[in-house]
Amino acid sequence: MGSHGITFGTDGWRAIIADTFTVDRVQIVAQAVADWLAAGGKSGSRVLIGYDGRFGGELFSMAAGRVLQGNGYRVAVSRAAIPTPALSWQILRGGYEAGLMISASHNPPAYNGIKIKPHYGGSPGDEVILPIVELLGKTTPPRLGEAGAVERIEFTGDYIEMMKDMVDLSALRKLSGKVVFDPMGGAQVGHLAKVLRGLPLEVVEIHGRLDPMFCGLTAPEPVESNLKELKAAVKAEKPVLGIANDGDGDRVAIVDENGRCLSAHEIFSLLLLFMIRQRKLTGGIIKTVSGTFLIDRIAKKYGLIVEESPVGFKYICKAMRERDILIGGEESGGIGFKGYIPERDGLLAGLMFLELLAKTGKKASELVKDMHDEFGESFYGRTDFHDFGAQEILRKLKANPPPAVEGENVASVNQKDGLKLILGDGSWLLFRASGTEPLLRIYTETTVASKVKRFLDAGAALAGAQK
Repeated sequence: MGSHGITFGTDGWRAIIADTFTVDRVQIVAQAVADWLAAGGKSGSRVLIGYDGRFGGELFSMAAGRVLQGNGYRVAVSRAAIPTPALSWQILRGGYEAGLMISASHNPPAYNGIKIKPHYGGSPGDEVILPIVELLGKTTPPRLGEAGAVERIEFTGDYIEMMKDMVDLSALRKLSGKVVFDPMGGAQVGHLAKVLRGLPLEVVEIHGRLDPMFCGLTAPEPVESNLKELKAAVKAEKPVLGIANDGDGDRVAIVDENGRCLSAHEIFSLLLLFMIRQRKLTGGIIKTVSGTFLIDRIAKKYGLIVEESPVGFKYICKAMRERDILIGGEESGGIGFKGYIPERDGLLAGLMFLELLAKTGKKASELVKDMHDEFGESFYGRTDFHDFGAQEILRKLKANPPPAVEGENVASVNQKDGLKLILGDGSWLLFRASGTEPLLRIYTETTVASKVKRFLDAGAALAGAQK
């Protein structure tokens, strides 16, 4: 979806800086947002703009702010780099009509991007993005306000104070030892230590400086391949937990006290149990099609309803705005919680995991074992194929879904997002096109560890046969 070389995917527009991502194109997007707001009767409303630690973040933010100001909007730009959830929270708290976040999330350092946040502070659906994309092709040259006249505001301190309100600090006072925190050189640098200041927990931070090169990491994505230094630091420091956030701070990874990286599925499932058992809360649950079957098993025990959505937090956000949702999560480590903004927050997810440790008195490894003992084993894997003709492959697979995977019959087929083949024991194999990169993704979750590679290999063979 796009025009002027601007293409919006699952979570905004991302492109290589100085190649496609330029000041001129950022201002075209800002003009389209201004026109979209005006078409909705919101001329002259308040708009907030933030940026993370990527190259040119402040420059691009001020360029976008100048356009919105030139269109008569009351614009404020953050004084410094901030996490995306801080912007989302401030939009809702401050009564802004919309916000722009200059960020490419977990993409490599060469990228920057724009996330659009409507008045509710969450990820927008097609009802927002499609009109803006249509306006990209119709915008007049951007109308510019006076250079240097855009208001600058600071709200990171208020975000930190709000984080303290979201967790049970009295419970955390019972937890002592070290926490190793890896913000990956991104926008959450220093924030965990500020929230935990004065508590018996000592924060040891690695990659703890805001760096547009993300301290040498290939990409600031909290996946196991990027967490080698965090795992090593956990083994050296012997903390109660290791926590990582991505470049703009809305996703989480957890490393247990032994240096094992928990899967995003285990994190989501344990935090669901935390919300039910320790927080004593109820509500619906929403997961994406690539989410774990453990969620369904937990929900069944407690009589809660599970919804399954396409991949993309915009679907989870919509459900959280419209219904009583206890928790929503995605396979990439983004989790949203009842009683907060309808958006992911990696810092909050890490803090809640610490609260889970404090309230149960158990180590992370013990909690994982207990969960699997109670709800069964889950083994997950994913393979990505670049420039693989994903849409055509999916079209052919959907037209003739395979009846079996590795000799096991397919019990049901889900085409909500790509093609998901579900087997009798709950194991599944999913084919889908990435919404942010030119990739074919193949995912699987099985009840037996040895099946993961077999199923992924079978999926690759099926996809290759359809080329």
